[in-house]
Amino acid sequence: MTNQVRLNHELLLWRGFTLTNGVWSYPEGVTVDNGVPYFPESLDEIFKWLVPKLQFRSFTFEEMGEEWVCEILPDAKTMGAKTPALALCLAIQKLISSK
Repeated sequence: MTNQVRLNHELLLWRGFTLTNGVWSYPEGVTVDNGVPYFPESLDEIFKWLVPKLQFRSFTFEEMGEEWVCEILPDAKTMGAKTPALALCLAIQKLISSK
């Protein structure tokens, strides 16, 4: 399993998706055949599923050379990556692991 796949798996579980016998279910209990969101590549999916769970936190993006840096406030969880989506996913992962 690649690091991004592992990251996506962790974020899916954090958001309330479940995996039973190799089948993912959405938080509302709906089982899907066509897959689940792949957060490291989609800001749209991040804003739909993950950002609401951040509750009262805000975040910033800054392009620094060839890297995007994302900071989640007020927790000051900062991560850099090649794309904004991946940077935000990594910052959320860091936030999750600090709890």
